[in-house]
Amino acid sequence: MHVAYREDREKKNREKNGENCPKLYSNTGKKHGGLWWTYLLSLFFKLIIEILFLYLLHKMWDSFDLPRLVKCSNVDPCPNTVDCYIARPTEKRVFTYFMVGASSICIVLTVCEIFYLIFKRVVRSTRKWRKSTKHSVSYSKASTCHCHLKSEEKDNKSQTRCVA
Repeated sequence: MHVAYREDREKKNREKNGENCPKLYSNTGKKHGGLWWTYLLSLFFKLIIEILFLYLLHKMWDSFDLPRLVKCSNVDPCPNTVDCYIARPTEKRVFTYFMVGASSICIVLTVCEIFYLIFKRVVRSTRKWRKSTKHSVSYSKASTCHCHLKSEEKDNKSQTRCVA
């Protein structure tokens, strides 16, 4: 949705200012700025929904195990306890385990993606910070470059020969 929003803004900008106007975004699909935060928040939201689903399923069926028989009591219109048999409990149990397994895999992959995005962002920020601090130090490249030192030595030797 965020990419569609950016593309729509880009299209409206071109319609308003002409085809040769400067672009608002260098790459509308690149994850940076607002898109990165939107994507990260959607991953957190997805993670919360998955965990909530597993928690509710666990609470509802007492550790994901469907019983064959459930005793129903105080259910209108029956005044007594009634035996309720669940149809096809083995199929439902297998399907429930499949859902729990798929949801667990989604949780693990979502956590890995969150860590990857944050790690990538930290590495990129560190590189930018190092690059900015490296350029702020002022020094002469000629004094640190060996080729300049060799050429200066040659010039000094030729000057001393000329003087002598």
